[in-house]
Amino acid sequence: MKTVQFIKLAGTASLALSLMFTSSSLITVPAHAAEASTSQSKAWGALDVKHKPYTNKGVLFIPLKEVSEQLHLQLTIPGKNELYINSPKQSVRITVGQSRAVNAKGTVLKLEAAPVVKKGVTYVPASLITKGFSIPLKYDSKSGLTTTFGSQGGYAYTAVGNVLFWVNRDYGTLLMGKAGTTPVQVGRLPAENLELLSISAHRINSSTYVADITNDYGEPHIHQERYRVLIQDNKILKHSKTSHSNFAGINYSRDQLSYKGNIAMMNGSTLELVHPTGKTVKTYNLAELTGVDDQFIIEAIEGDFLLVRPYKQATLYVVHPAGSTAKLIYPELLDADSKDMIEEYPSNEVGYFGDGLTYKGYANGKLSFDFKNPFLGKTAKHTYTLPF
Repeated sequence: MKTVQFIKLAGTASLALSLMFTSSSLITVPAHAAEASTSQSKAWGALDVKHKPYTNKGVLFIPLKEVSEQLHLQLTIPGKNELYINSPKQSVRITVGQSRAVNAKGTVLKLEAAPVVKKGVTYVPASLITKGFSIPLKYDSKSGLTTTFGSQGGYAYTAVGNVLFWVNRDYGTLLMGKAGTTPVQVGRLPAENLELLSISAHRINSSTYVADITNDYGEPHIHQERYRVLIQDNKILKHSKTSHSNFAGINYSRDQLSYKGNIAMMNGSTLELVHPTGKTVKTYNLAELTGVDDQFIIEAIEGDFLLVRPYKQATLYVVHPAGSTAKLIYPELLDADSKDMIEEYPSNEVGYFGDGLTYKGYANGKLSFDFKNPFLGKTAKHTYTLPF
């Protein structure tokens, strides 16, 4: 059998924190109440921006969206010409055309000039960032705009509408809050070795949200933890976790969020359907049902079946909705060569990709799948009749 030369490496992402500008003069914007100790020497780093800053009457203007992204600040737009700039510890409201800003505590921050819009790009005085978020900045023609900023880099973040979420890379603390307010801590992940974090969030109702957090760690980053957190009234109500080591570089699907209003929470090999109040409605022991000692992904939940995939072998099983039985799918769909590869190729070896089946939909008792085997150069479409 041939070998595949493919390796998925989630290398460490290093974010340089800077803003590039062109000018012949030196402009220094001092930090106000900086969090970091001034007794410690920190390196100044530069960031690249597509839209160049400029100076006007001695005031340095920076492109707000690009700078905010690189400084890990979230932007929200509550109304015409109004913007909130948000961090895990502060929120500042600005209005285009007004030389004042207001933070979450109601404190007015006077600006040297008003924010402006030029060719669709919003520019703000650089001092807004230092006054509002204690981020030191300095500028010269050689280095561009530079900063020693690093604290917000310790967070991964996302938003659902005007509700913002932050997870701390050092401590696993999860914060949330509406734009314009200071976020509150809702709880902490029972996690270690937090390295490459990502977060997404979903609104369930006015007081309930679900946050999905992924942590890739190790060197290379082939170890992954997935957390699903149910939040109600700004407190973690319930959480679940799966973890695996992805030596082969398999591109796994995301877990389905919910079914008929109940949240799907995968905890190792145990699937719970959880009401937004935190009550478990239904539990599935997938290791027992499939006979596979592994942790699982829940790829689909329908009234007539569930689709689950163990991490190591990465082959789909169809599960009876009552949790009475489960059946491996690929033996009935794939050709002999494809089946041989699944059964003979080591699942922890680079190039192994599982059964190659991607679920596409369900109608009239039949499941539809796309099939792709890059090793054998095969693609196909299959339908599968429910076995129960």
